[in-house]
Amino acid sequence: MATSRNATLLAAVLCAASLHAADLRPMKDPAKLASVFRANAKLRVLNVWATWCAPCVAEMPDLRAADAAFGDEIAFAGISLDDMLPDSTPKPVASFLDAQKISYPNIYYTGNADALGEHLHITGEIPITIVYDRAGHELWRNQGPVARNAFIARLRDLLRRTR
Repeated sequence: MATSRNATLLAAVLCAASLHAADLRPMKDPAKLASVFRANAKLRVLNVWATWCAPCVAEMPDLRAADAAFGDEIAFAGISLDDMLPDSTPKPVASFLDAQKISYPNIYYTGNADALGEHLHITGEIPITIVYDRAGHELWRNQGPVARNAFIARLRDLLRRTR
């Protein structure tokens, strides 16, 4: 009986842990970025960030709050540039995402930084947050950390315009 209870407890703990496990996906080809978004979302938010970027780390709670505020209407995804540093691995990025309780997909980008910059039209520093419509047309871009209330208001406005 005790063994059965222990097995049940272990299964519950593992199940709970998997609910908060980071969705971190390796990717080299920037042309495949759109594949991480849910097809039914009205808007798609892409955030380019890294754990070594202090403003990126500071904005994570605001991105998490915005993601929670919109449910299925808006699909969020992140692109970690941590692999740009020598000897980097995905494990610290996944741990960071777990600690921040970030549930939306994140890409551990392992491709050429210049190719990503060209694909996303990035000319400055990170963080960069880009909002696209369902068809992939860019609607809004912010270079630097987002401010929670202003960002949520902007997303509400963009949703109204896309209906």
